[in-house]
Amino acid sequence: MSGNNADSAMHSDDTLPKNLVDEMQALFGKHPGYHTTHAKGLLVEGIFTTEQAKTLSTAPHFSSASTLVTARFSVGGGIPHIPDAHDVATPKGVAVRFHIDDNTYTDLITHSFNGFATRTGEDFLNFLQLLRAFEVTRSLLEKAKAGGGDYTKELKDFQKASSEFQAFLASHPSAAVFVNSPKPNSFNYGTITYYQPNTHILTNKDGKVTNVRYRLNPVDGEHLYPNDPEQLKKLGKNYLEDDLQQRFPDKPIVFDIQAHIAAPTDILDDATIPYKSTTFVPIGKLVFNKVTSDNAAKQQNIAFSPVPNQGNIEGITSSKDPLIQTRKGVYWISADQRRHEKRVE
Repeated sequence: MSGNNADSAMHSDDTLPKNLVDEMQALFGKHPGYHTTHAKGLLVEGIFTTEQAKTLSTAPHFSSASTLVTARFSVGGGIPHIPDAHDVATPKGVAVRFHIDDNTYTDLITHSFNGFATRTGEDFLNFLQLLRAFEVTRSLLEKAKAGGGDYTKELKDFQKASSEFQAFLASHPSAAVFVNSPKPNSFNYGTITYYQPNTHILTNKDGKVTNVRYRLNPVDGEHLYPNDPEQLKKLGKNYLEDDLQQRFPDKPIVFDIQAHIAAPTDILDDATIPYKSTTFVPIGKLVFNKVTSDNAAKQQNIAFSPVPNQGNIEGITSSKDPLIQTRKGVYWISADQRRHEKRVE
């Protein structure tokens, strides 16, 4: 989890992150001033407290009794005004920034899906391309059918796109799980579990190295709405955000952070495969109790990073998971774009 305030310094020359950003914006549309994915979200503030974390790492926030935090709760997809309970608005996410001092911070990025759709950025790009072709040809077929004319070409195009997409899912089981798994909708942002998909490496004062993935467990318990389309339609379009605007400071959102400790047989560089280990170490408690002022402007400016050692904070470093560097480039490009755009509400 780490970085400093020079967000724009995190830049990748690799073309893969740019291709991923372009493909996501082709899929969801280009929405100036918004995040490329998880476009709909809200910044909140709070505090992190810990007692046991220093046994795993020498990172400053692991040895401090308390640390100020800023977080962004969000829904999935790249559409800023999507209904919170829409299937595309998944997984839900929360990115947390731990403020070490005025100039140094460390980030933790999580979502409500335990894993990731693909192991590499190249596979994820292929997944997005095939998904977009499937959605575009399906839309054109439906439009042609509604027009009442001959839709032979549209049907053939859709069948080809569908066949190619299904073939990809068949050869990439993790992507199939991601597509076909339930799309949970929590009572609020604080009643669902969030998972960090990438391995981070921690080192303590004795030089002991530990591989971990973090998990945010809701103190209020996990509470989800039944997967009933009629009931979900009755939820407000912005019910998750509305709850954040109304609940603070009387009803804070609280998570217990746990470090899921990798076993020697766990795979460290593949985010599609959750650890099989049953070992968890309590890290601390996150308490959110305030919505950030001037929220829209600050969302345009802030840039969370999936790279844990961005600011050279000792005791934390990246694993060799190839997704980490790719995600770093995607986040940087998206942030750089929205900082130079006029946000259209």
